[in-house]
Amino acid sequence: MGSEKKVPIGTDGKPMTSWQVWLRRLCIVLIVWAALEVVLGVLLVAFSGFVPADLLKGIKGFGENLDAQFFAKFLGVSAMVGAAINVVVALLGIRGAKNPQKIALFFWIALIDAVVTAWALASSISQGALDPSSLISGLFIISLAVCAWQVRKQTGYFDIHP
Repeated sequence: MGSEKKVPIGTDGKPMTSWQVWLRRLCIVLIVWAALEVVLGVLLVAFSGFVPADLLKGIKGFGENLDAQFFAKFLGVSAMVGAAINVVVALLGIRGAKNPQKIALFFWIALIDAVVTAWALASSISQGALDPSSLISGLFIISLAVCAWQVRKQTGYFDIHP
């Protein structure tokens, strides 16, 4: 009795499969990441005034007229926008994990993102450059897509139709 595992129940009233549980967990990680992005974004915007305006001068690729304070604010706002998108995507994933009949939108977002990410990683590798953070991010996105694929498969979506 005490050694039985409690199987989570989805909003559809059925026990959640391991794919659903893992998708939900990965989406929670995505929400935590979004929270960190918000903190970083707020810090960049709040403290952009302390960045020397000519900090980026002379760095190849940034141009001579780029203001470092503006760039810090831009990065901060970009991080917060990215966080908002990540939260929406994660909530869609959690909704789909709890009820596979509602996975379609998340499935397509994750699938398209994984294909584009895999393509970008393959391009980087073929050019002899691989950024470790891009690799980790790419593997995370591909993991989301694999879980979404398996959850979508539970709905009979991939069955042969007459």
